[in-house]
Amino acid sequence: MGQQKYDAAILGAGVIGLSIALNLHQRGLRVAIVARDLPEDIASTAFASPWAGCNWYPFDNTGDTPSSARETITFPYLDKLSTAHPELCERIPFYSVWDHAKPPGEDEVWFRDIVGSYERVTTNIPGNKAHGRRWTSFILHAPRYIAHLASELRQAGVPIIRHSLSSLDEAYTYSDLVINALGLGAKWLPGVQDDKVYAARGQTILVKAEKWKKVCVMHVEGFNPAPGQKLPDPAYIIPRPGPDHHFILGGTYLSGNHDISPDPATAERILRECKALMGDTDGSGQGVEIVSHNVGLRPAREGGARIELERKVVKGIKVGVVHAYGFGSAGYQQSWGTAEEVAGLVDRYLGKERAAL
Repeated sequence: MGQQKYDAAILGAGVIGLSIALNLHQRGLRVAIVARDLPEDIASTAFASPWAGCNWYPFDNTGDTPSSARETITFPYLDKLSTAHPELCERIPFYSVWDHAKPPGEDEVWFRDIVGSYERVTTNIPGNKAHGRRWTSFILHAPRYIAHLASELRQAGVPIIRHSLSSLDEAYTYSDLVINALGLGAKWLPGVQDDKVYAARGQTILVKAEKWKKVCVMHVEGFNPAPGQKLPDPAYIIPRPGPDHHFILGGTYLSGNHDISPDPATAERILRECKALMGDTDGSGQGVEIVSHNVGLRPAREGGARIELERKVVKGIKVGVVHAYGFGSAGYQQSWGTAEEVAGLVDRYLGKERAAL
């Protein structure tokens, strides 16, 4: 295997891999990123990060989960980012709206004390929905943000290497500690091949709407229904930071669907319902210009994301891998919390676990 060049090699250049690399670099580690798709590959449909909406909007109701802990850590990071780079991250009003009364215990949110200006609303609810909440939170410009992370890393001397790995073991030519942030690749790469990983197809429309207010509206009670459950199709509006008046309109969450071609009927439904959420009741959509139709495959996982340290022996050499994949729709809003959690496992491995193997 030879002399190892880096303290850690991060596999994957999506928002999770880039965030982990930046965090480890800031802690003084020598790291490299190895990936098939690079941050500038914004047209790759198998690379989820450039296609995201994206915003800080937790889906977990309880607040007592690993995902909510990661989101709690990420929120103040985004607050600082919005101050330093408003073209990448911006704090705006959010609405969560729904048609059907929620069961007891699900009618409130755990993050009410984290976000700003939180309140239940009963009048002037977008789309004339029956129920709603309002607060302030963050939106990000997905392709610009991952380009920003990549630029920071490259300027710091962190290499981002294009390499399609044939197996996990091949990654140990870069370091004896590997961070597996491969997303959907974790389903197929020999040495990982996690059968719990699945694609969750998302279809969106990027529009320019100069007359729309910069507000995020989420009608997602039907985002990921249980088998046999009848719920409305999801519709959401996520503005992008900056002066371009761009909005991402969605969407779908189709588990196990790998079709990367936009469906015209779905696009028509998304556009109609999102216009209604913005008060365009007659469907005219004046001033709404379609920029592009998009399909991305979210890297989801049954049972939630996997963040775990695994120790191995490869060709007689003691090595380690920290797995960090399976975040589905929540990669951006959990990115810095994930990086902190992974950094803790890296510290553990480098400081203690390696000697104990």
